[in-house]
This record gives sequence, structure tokens and C-alpha cells, in this order.
Amino acid sequence: MKASKLLLLGFFISAFAMLSLFTSCTDDEFESYNEVLVIASEIVVKSDGNAYWVKRNGSDTWEMMHAEIANFHHERGNEYVVEVSVKKIKDPGPDQSNHYYTLIKIISKEKKDSEVPLFTTDFSFFQ
Repeated sequence: MKASKLLLLGFFISAFAMLSLFTSCTDDEFESYNEVLVIASEIVVKSDGNAYWVKRNGSDTWEMMHAEIANFHHERGNEYVVEVSVKKIKDPGPDQSNHYYTLIKIISKEKKDSEVPLFTTDFSFFQ
């Protein structure tokens, strides 16, 4: 009788472990990848950090990026092309980006007045 209880307990533990293995997020979902960004000459300074106008991976469209870039110091009046490492954050806090950006290298820095949109429908950066 004792052996059958141990066998049954072992079965449930194995089943739970297998279920956890197949339903959990894979590490591939959280692998970092590299991305090239064009960062506009002006940034939006917010109470909770900076927001950047960026073009991603050769796009012609500016979009607002609310995440900070670690090891990057933006100098107003300069447009940058940078390579960054992007890592998905498993459990971001409230009002935090779900990606963490780290500067790999500055590809170019040009004194320029970037032509970013004057108006946006993204009202979250006004807060």
C-alpha cells in the first residue's frame, strides 16, 4: 500500500512537471535581439523619463518610443543612428516598457533638425 502511494505521488509530480514544462514561456521568447534605430534630434522629457522619436530598422515612419536606452546619452540637435540590444522583460511593472534597450554602438551622429510629426494620436507621452 505504501509503495502504491509513493508511485501515485511520483506520477502526479511527474505530470505536474511536464504540464509546467509545456505551458511555461520558452527562453526563446525572452532572447535578446539587435535592432537599428534612427533617433530624432529632439526628445520628449516626461516626469518618468525620456521618450524618443524613432524609426526602426530602415522604416520611413517616426514613432514614439517610451523606453530608455541604457548607456545612451542624447545630445539635443543631433540625429543618431544606433544599434541597440533589445531584451523582452518577463514581468514589467505598471507603466513600464516590456522591452529593455541597451546601446551597442552609435553608427552615426549628425547635427540635424529631424522632421518629426508635429501632432500625434499617442497622448500617453503628454502625461
